[in-house]
Amino acid sequence: MASFRDTVSDLMAEKPKRAGVTRRPYQRMFAIHRAISTGGYPNCSTLAKELEVTAKTIQRDIDFMRDNFGLVIEYDDKRHGFHSLNGLPDFPGFVMGAEELAALFLTRTALEAIRGTTLEKTMREIFAKIVRPIEGTVHLSWGEMDEAFTRKMPEMKARDVALFGQLAEGVIQRREISFHYRKLDADKAAPRRVRPYHLGEVEGAWYLIGHDVERGALRTFALPRMTRMKVLSSGFERPADFDGRDHLRRSFGIWHSAGGHVHLVRVKLKDYAARIAQERRWHPTQETTVLDAKGNKVEVRFEAGALEEVVRWVLSFGSKAEVVGPPELRQMVREELKLMKG
Repeated sequence: MASFRDTVSDLMAEKPKRAGVTRRPYQRMFAIHRAISTGGYPNCSTLAKELEVTAKTIQRDIDFMRDNFGLVIEYDDKRHGFHSLNGLPDFPGFVMGAEELAALFLTRTALEAIRGTTLEKTMREIFAKIVRPIEGTVHLSWGEMDEAFTRKMPEMKARDVALFGQLAEGVIQRREISFHYRKLDADKAAPRRVRPYHLGEVEGAWYLIGHDVERGALRTFALPRMTRMKVLSSGFERPADFDGRDHLRRSFGIWHSAGGHVHLVRVKLKDYAARIAQERRWHPTQETTVLDAKGNKVEVRFEAGALEEVVRWVLSFGSKAEVVGPPELRQMVREELKLMKG
């Protein structure tokens, strides 16, 4: 199985080393510590050549290790090199706790979604920069990690990854974009010109929230249904009162009701559905109230704009769900059930 160091080395090998680029101080000191620990009696000149720095830099690093790490490093005049009489303790390494380990693992798994795409190389270079400061100070078997953890997530198609990059450019640089978009109920795609405000991921799919210039209103677009994307030269200013996260928070999924009206959804769940409701959080405003001693009946409440996505959520529980309110939701569920009967 590949170790953490092997993984880092592989990532770093993808980008050739340029002349004049040296290791970070922490990396240099680790390399110095390792060279002295092996008993090879390295000196400033040999270490400087290996690490591509000056002898003065090596001497400063060693002085720092003595003064700040408390390491007893001495110079042997006969062997013309550094050593430690009683041996050096382990190098004061990077302490990786539970949160750091989880963050590193999740960062790595995120690369799986874009494997084989042009964005993968860029992301791997970024990941290499993250782990470069701790190269050689942490040993970790990714194989063992993969046996212990799994993160199931949808993979982005290569086309969508390239499109995401263009959208991100428009959002960050605040430049208008043009594209063709096919609505769910449309036969063909129509041209759009949009000021992109925010990119959000909902249930594994990416959506763009922006101002539709021709329609003069805020609209939401699903990334897979966008084609012929172009980032334009015309810039714009994002409204000071716009908050992408708050915008998404007001919907159950991605759809919004006309006029921004918000419904208070109340649904009773029983049996297995009730137990699932006590374990999961489907919406930021969700409140779950247990209705019996055994927890076999609960009421779930949350605020939502458009109710179409809530209907699908209710129907996913079948007979285990009962809509308490609003009346519009009860009626929509009834009508959908009638249509399902044919």
